[in-house]
Amino acid sequence: MIEKSDDEKALEVLEKAVYHAKELLEKTTVFQPFVLLLNDEGKLEYFDNEIKDSRESYALLEKDLKIRVQKADVAVLALVVDTAIPENFVKDVPMSIRLHLEEKSQIEHKIGARHLYVPYELCKGQDKMFVRLHVPIPVGFPAEYIVSVL
Repeated sequence: MIEKSDDEKALEVLEKAVYHAKELLEKTTVFQPFVLLLNDEGKLEYFDNEIKDSRESYALLEKDLKIRVQKADVAVLALVVDTAIPENFVKDVPMSIRLHLEEKSQIEHKIGARHLYVPYELCKGQDKMFVRLHVPIPVGFPAEYIVSVL
């Protein structure tokens, strides 16, 4: 079996997280925050919670994520939330799937993490709602989770 590159691993997590969020939006028009991570064994792990308030849910996920990352076996993580895009980045579509992405392979870099805003529009089809995704907007910053334990 061919080993995936670090970029391929990150892309896999990003794609799966965005499409999971998209499916949730199409079912309910909103989604609660969740975490998708890839461990060093190549297995995906999914975390969410039952808290209805998005901010409280996100805060609990952050707390749980900090504990989970202490195992030091997280290759890639994405903390995902439904949010408005900051004003200085908004073009035509104000809502986005925001992914807080961190990768173990990037811990040596000053800008070791990214927020990736994936703008979306909810559209009504003939039978159901569908989501139109737009070009992602990347924003880099220092990592918060993975680097704190390594």
